[in-house]
Amino acid sequence: MGIDARRILTGRRLLVTALAAAAVAGGGAATAAAAAQDDGDGNVPSGTRVTAVQAAQAALKAAPGTVEDIDLDDDGWEIDVVASGGDVRTVNVDAGSGAVVRNRADRDDDDDAGDRREAAAEAKALGGAEITAADAAAAALKAASGTVTSVDFRAGTAPAWEVEVAGSGGTEHEVTVDAASGEVLQNQADDRDDDDDDDRDDDQGDDD
Repeated sequence: MGIDARRILTGRRLLVTALAAAAVAGGGAATAAAAAQDDGDGNVPSGTRVTAVQAAQAALKAAPGTVEDIDLDDDGWEIDVVASGGDVRTVNVDAGSGAVVRNRADRDDDDDAGDRREAAAEAKALGGAEITAADAAAAALKAASGTVTSVDFRAGTAPAWEVEVAGSGGTEHEVTVDAASGEVLQNQADDRDDDDDDDRDDDQGDDD
């Protein structure tokens, strides 16, 4: 996983905001876990019971530091954790049980000096953000019900979080949350079923 943008959750702030995120998802960890395995969330791998916040908590126990990136795919959760010295570890968490299945150093020997400077600048911007990834996830779930599958930080003149929420009926929402205020700036729905139909129509047109 690339480190083109720095995403961060301090251990203590994560613990505090985890409760809020779970409550927004439906009132407590049990409800949040149930939402994660909702059969209606077509973009969530089957058997997923562990939320993004819960996966991040597990990763921080295995590799203390700050969470940089959280993503869900068919292999489970993948979380990048930055240690105090700047080293990055990638922690894989089982999406069904919450168990840590892999914890390895993440080194990208292809990074040049420019990439490292950019990463440092983004990390500084993220360090000054008032809203954490868990805060952004909670805000996104207020705007779009479903299951958070990724949270990404975007630096710039107006830093923001980009949160993907898998909803019912195959709809995925891309929610942008202001990193300073927590305000939802954009909530864009992407109906994957419609996309699949369009792809099939294109294929049939090519065959004709």
